[in-house]
Amino acid sequence: MIDGFSFLQQELLIPVILGSLLVFLAFVFKEWNTRSSGRFLLNSVVAFVTVLALMCIVLEPTKEVEMQHQQGLLLTSGFAKEEQDSLERVYKGLEILEYNPKKSIRASLDSLTSVLVIGNGLEEFDFYKLDSIPTTYLPNEVPSGITRLKFTQQLNLGEDLIMEGKYDQPKKSSFLVLQDSRGNGLDSLQFSDASILDFSLKAVPKVSGNFVYQLAEKDSLGNRIETNPIPITIKEKEPVRILILNTFPTFETKYLKNFLADEGYKVTVRSQLTKGKYKFEYFNTKASPIYQFSLESLKQYDALIVDTETYFNFGKSVKSNFENSIRENGLGLFIQPSEKLFNLGAKTSYFSFKRDGRNVFQLPNANITVEKYPFRFNDAFAVHPINAHESGNLSYYKQLGLGRVASTTLLNSYQLLLKGEEQAYAKIWTQILDKIVKQKEQAVDWESQTEFPKEGEPFNFELRTNLEELSVVNNEGNCVPLLQNSTVPFKYSATTYPKKKGWNTLAVEGDSTTSFSYYVYDANSWQSLSASIKIAANKKQFGNDPKENRTVMVNRPISLILFYLLFLLGAGWLWLSPKLSAEN
Repeated sequence: MIDGFSFLQQELLIPVILGSLLVFLAFVFKEWNTRSSGRFLLNSVVAFVTVLALMCIVLEPTKEVEMQHQQGLLLTSGFAKEEQDSLERVYKGLEILEYNPKKSIRASLDSLTSVLVIGNGLEEFDFYKLDSIPTTYLPNEVPSGITRLKFTQQLNLGEDLIMEGKYDQPKKSSFLVLQDSRGNGLDSLQFSDASILDFSLKAVPKVSGNFVYQLAEKDSLGNRIETNPIPITIKEKEPVRILILNTFPTFETKYLKNFLADEGYKVTVRSQLTKGKYKFEYFNTKASPIYQFSLESLKQYDALIVDTETYFNFGKSVKSNFENSIRENGLGLFIQPSEKLFNLGAKTSYFSFKRDGRNVFQLPNANITVEKYPFRFNDAFAVHPINAHESGNLSYYKQLGLGRVASTTLLNSYQLLLKGEEQAYAKIWTQILDKIVKQKEQAVDWESQTEFPKEGEPFNFELRTNLEELSVVNNEGNCVPLLQNSTVPFKYSATTYPKKKGWNTLAVEGDSTTSFSYYVYDANSWQSLSASIKIAANKKQFGNDPKENRTVMVNRPISLILFYLLFLLGAGWLWLSPKLSAEN
């Protein structure tokens, strides 16, 4: 096209040009017999201009003009009409756009120099639509209700379901009630005032499977205000095989082995009586004494618990077998501490310690004091806390190949049982063992990347597998396209669009044992939480500082009046010309 000019009806350009050319040639053919008269050339020029005018009327020509001050106002869910009216008074000529995640607004954005966004903001998967345009977000106030929530969606049977969150502006004397899938109350709390409140609720699921618990809000009379789903998957806890090695029996091991036996662990205890003579105890497992620590014999165990003196008195070949089993087979090792451990070098003991002079420690979120060695882990030495979500960790682990080595500065943990603090004792040891036990090999490891999947919206997930031929199908049996990571070839990412609410399933085609269940929420679920998350994401993405307008080139329609006039004048002349010739 001519530089700076175009046509609105671009798709009609070729057929209109061809049609106009045919009309003009037909006129010339018709008038060819009058070429001897003086009006033939004039009539041909007039006919050409007339056809050209008609062609422009059909194609609607436009001219490219520069725009610097055409702002848009994007209205998203939860916007206030008063705020819209106020902005329209301040910024004259605002173009109003309504955001709908299921409809595109890209065409409308192309002609704008900047955009103001009000309301709760865009969905994160639509942020890319505003990448090329200066955008300012004017956030809503944080809504009243639950604005932060954390819970583990996948638990082993017997583990605590702990739900923690924050409630903004609760109604005084109202309740939060954690309910099971049948509506039975499991835990509750009452709001004493209307300030911001951090809350924690807990329950112990009794049955394995996929369940939808509920978090209900009730007023002071027990009337339900709102209920939101809590989808959880409870897995059967697979038997864990543990070997305990001690140079001599200790109170710590005595209470630990009884706890593990009560929890269903398969435990073998070997205590040395004299040189070359050992006492064996078996809990939840058949008698199978172990004397030699070969790689093959260690394969039958998921974790090894051994005191400091026993482990570091082993010869090089035995310790080499332990380390090879940890690195290659994923065996977990827990070293029961003693003063000797803290005096060994980091290369020998796997850990580096610093003396802190503290002999007692108060457990997080509990008014319980425990004894400890006067040392702390040097956490800059490539180690990780057993529970990263709590402050003041006493137990750490270090990754060695496929397995982990862990220890603690806790002293005589069994004293918690003597004080009647069974739950605190169980929590400490369950967390330690869950971190270090050998991980069961899975053909496919799934991971959700979308916090709150919604019906019809993109659900992003990742999977890791060594399968060479892989095809993933969704609920409807349709294949989900996978994107393989170029640097990590066993890692894939994908997106699917669930079509039904509730539990949905992804699976490797032809293998139902590798399925993955995820829950799709109703559009009205967790409204305060969703709004809070969306507001925070939009603030981070766009900020609320005014941005400089961009310069855009837009095609403005050229007025068709001139073309209509030319067409009417030309058509009139061509009608009148033969009559004038006849009179002459």
